[in-house]
Formats: sequence, structure tokens, C-alpha cells
Amino acid sequence: MSETYTMADAPRTVLIIEDSHVQSKIISKQITALTQFETVIANTMEEARHLLETAREHLFIAVIDLNLPDAPDGEAVDLCLEHGVPSVVLTATFNENIRKRFLERNVSDYFFKGTIQDMDPLMYSLERVFKNQFATVLIVDDSRMALAHMRHLLEVQRFQVLEAEDGVQALSVLEQHPEVSLIITDYNMPEMDGFELVRNVRSRHKAHRMAVIGVSAAGSGALSAQFLKNGANDFITKPFEAEEFYWRVNQTMEMLDIMASLSACQEAAG
Repeated sequence: MSETYTMADAPRTVLIIEDSHVQSKIISKQITALTQFETVIANTMEEARHLLETAREHLFIAVIDLNLPDAPDGEAVDLCLEHGVPSVVLTATFNENIRKRFLERNVSDYFFKGTIQDMDPLMYSLERVFKNQFATVLIVDDSRMALAHMRHLLEVQRFQVLEAEDGVQALSVLEQHPEVSLIITDYNMPEMDGFELVRNVRSRHKAHRMAVIGVSAAGSGALSAQFLKNGANDFITKPFEAEEFYWRVNQTMEMLDIMASLSACQEAAG
């Protein structure tokens, strides 16, 4: 991310790009009613371009109809990403080719157009992407390719990302960056493997304060059990789909948020 904000001064406006005036108003009303965000609406690609050029500093994400009359092939998604605005796509149809297009364009999420009730997952996604930009994730893997891949996926979800090539280096990074809230670690690494790293982390940080997700290759069912027994919050088998990675990471972060809220309530009550 090119800019760093505090929670107080971060942009909170959602750009809705939707050619249907009725649909765009419905989406806008749901967002303003159920989230902390404001909205601006563009009904055409050109209106979106104008808003991105004149009000970019106020925008934190865009909700985009994939097929507009003046942008029938998802060009509005490319436009938003060119301006550094994360994108959530709305589509009336879905197939494997469309899914690949979403992933290739690095969208944060995608949803079917539907009823008002169908919009609840969209509201959750917007809130999660907003929170992610204030969270730091440490990825630990001795494969440069694996590090680069996970970094890319995490940055699509707007996380701040740190890297380490083994457990020893990871512990050093944690000393320098106590703000880390999630560690994603491979098992098979030199110097210190994933199990030992998790044990070291758990001796200093409880699971509700710092989460750990273990990662290892397919066919390693026993490794997943050992990761969890050693204190990991979750486990992902490589190779993984981007959506599974996003879901597991975001669900883990959501649980940390819930635990932090409960702890704050208990402290206030005590």
C-alpha cells in the first residue's frame, strides 16, 4: 500500500459503479445503514473516471457492476485498480471463466446481484477489507516463490505484510514488530521448522492475541493436526485456491477482533 492511515483518518467512502439507478440506490442505502461508510455513485464508466480523478483521497473501495453499457468487459475494475482502489465485483451470472477473470484482476471479493438479504456478505466484506489495512501479517517460508504468492494475496486484501525465511528470522521480526497480529508459516524450513516456531510464539503470545495459520503441501494430513496441537489457529494445504486463502485468513482475523472486543468488555466491567 502506498499510503498509511490511522483508523481515525482513513478514507471511508465506497464508490458504487452501477448503471441501474434503482440498484445503485439500494446498494447505497444498505451500505450507509449497515456499515460505517459513506457512498458516492457512478452510473457510467466516465462518471467513475471523474470521481477517481477528483475524489480519490476519499475513496477506500469500489463496488462495481462487472458489465456496464460503456464498460462491458469489466473495464471499470481495471480503472479502479489503476487508481489503487480495491474492488468488489457484482455480477448477475457466474461461471469458471468469470471466476478466473475476477482472480486475474485481483479483486478483493465478488458477489451475485440479488435481494437486499443477499447483501449481508457484501457488507461483511467491506468492513473486513477496511480493517485489514490496519493489520500486519508475517509470512514465514523458505521458498521465495511461496512468499511472493502469499504476499500478493494478502496485499489484495489490503494487509500490511512482513516476511521471514525461517523460524529464527521470524522470531527476530516479531521482536522488531510487536504489532503483528497474524503469522502464516510453512512447516519444512531450515534453522527452525513451523512446529517449533508455533511453540515459541505460543510461549509468548496467546491464541486470542496473535493468530497462527500453518501451511504445508498436499498429503500432509498429520501435519495439520500437529500444527493445531502446537497452538496454530488454522491450517491450509498447498496448493490452495485464492478464495480459500482469503476466507481462512479473514475468518481468523475476525475471530481475533471478536476476542479483542470481549476482552475489552470484560476489562470495562471489571
